Amino acid sequence: MELIAEAVELARNATHLGDHDQAWQLVKKAAEAPENASELGFTMARSLDAAERKIGFDLLGCLVHTDESLPDRVLSAGLDLIASETDHSVLAAIARALGCTGDERAVPGLLRMADHPDEDVRFYVAWSLPMGCEGNDAVIEALIRLSADPEDEVRNWATFALGSQCQADSTAIRGALWARLDDQYTEAREEAIAGLARRRDRRVIPHVERILERGGVGGTMFTAVACLGDPALVPYLEDYAGDDVAEALRECDSEARAARDAFAADLTRALHSRMPGLDFGVYGEICEPGLTLSARENTYHWSVEPLLDRAGGDPLRAADLVAGHLS
Repeated sequence: MELIAEAVELARNATHLGDHDQAWQLVKKAAEAPENASELGFTMARSLDAAERKIGFDLLGCLVHTDESLPDRVLSAGLDLIASETDHSVLAAIARALGCTGDERAVPGLLRMADHPDEDVRFYVAWSLPMGCEGNDAVIEALIRLSADPEDEVRNWATFALGSQCQADSTAIRGALWARLDDQYTEAREEAIAGLARRRDRRVIPHVERILERGGVGGTMFTAVACLGDPALVPYLEDYAGDDVAEALRECDSEARAARDAFAADLTRALHSRMPGLDFGVYGEICEPGLTLSARENTYHWSVEPLLDRAGGDPLRAADLVAGHLS
């Protein structure tokens, strides 16, 4: 209670960003003892005091995964308030809490806030919307608009959502990503490059080369490089280390990729021979590297590359591993 009361006072009297950051740290600390915290959060979410409502939803967002009953309750509390809430900080906290539920029923409410005048609200909408972007044109359209937002972090997060969190691909998505390649905000620009690389758009290779040559590249970019699978990128990858780099190197090495593809074909034939009724198949996703083996109408899945490694490249041994899993 003391931590939350202090957070409320900071939120109520905030004069600079550090006050909000300090309030957030207090909320996170309070959430470490969740016994009675969720009921406090729901009580505060109904308060007449905007600062209390904001901290209440911040607390509920932190707690939402601590009890299986909470996501539905947090979803309901947030959606019930969106239409009547006028305080921008409360709406931002609601948008974040809805995103924490991971429940796609929150999407219509989030879309109502996508064009809100407050940048924090738009940021948390962009942060939350990727959970509903598969097959939802309205979500994609909102993220495309947000990817051109005047605020750097809103633009950055929406570009990340479009490029790396969504598996969808379209002319409109690629156009939005290309529009960010001249972005003055480095992070937004690099998220756009990664998103185009994940969609195997080879025109982005020179941009990827410059990023790799500069150094300091993280895992998301290595996944994008693996999707591109271009041999010209191998020399740039050799200065890096780690599992993500190994995957990118394999995908960019034409001989290694050909060997993997041949292994997958031989493995599929071996499995059809051993278990002809299970309908095995191999497929790849446009926005993800590697291949996946599936069986029984996609009921079972195995990543081909780990199977190749575990079996030492022997498709018959890999077939034994798969059969053992199914027996």
